[in-house]
Amino acid sequence: MVSLVLESWKGIQGANITFPSHVSIPPYSDFPISRWSAGKVLFARDNKIVSGYKDGTFKPTQPVTRAELMAVLRRVAECGLSVRGRQPNLVVKEPSKIFSDTQNYWAASIITQKSSYCSVAATVNEIGSVCFR
Repeated sequence: MVSLVLESWKGIQGANITFPSHVSIPPYSDFPISRWSAGKVLFARDNKIVSGYKDGTFKPTQPVTRAELMAVLRRVAECGLSVRGRQPNLVVKEPSKIFSDTQNYWAASIITQKSSYCSVAATVNEIGSVCFR
């Protein structure tokens, strides 16, 4: 997921970003420096796009949850604005959606926020788009 999201920056004008090609210290305790995505994960960690788990792991082979994806998309959108010299404030473009499965959930506010920004967190059977404008 991190690699896919960061690769999308290649098409953004003004986002002149390079990722480390060599990593000498693992970004997380369970993330080997030889892993193909180590440089991107290190970049994402250092730029507060990802934070890993409380126990210091990243769990690189574990499936990504909707909440984790929404958190990363929000942070990468904010970071994308920052690297282009803009304020990292996402602009609400439509009313937020209500999700029955996010009440009292750690990522409820993130998912709600992303639903109002380009319909990224859309309800079942709806299609959204990822916007980094």
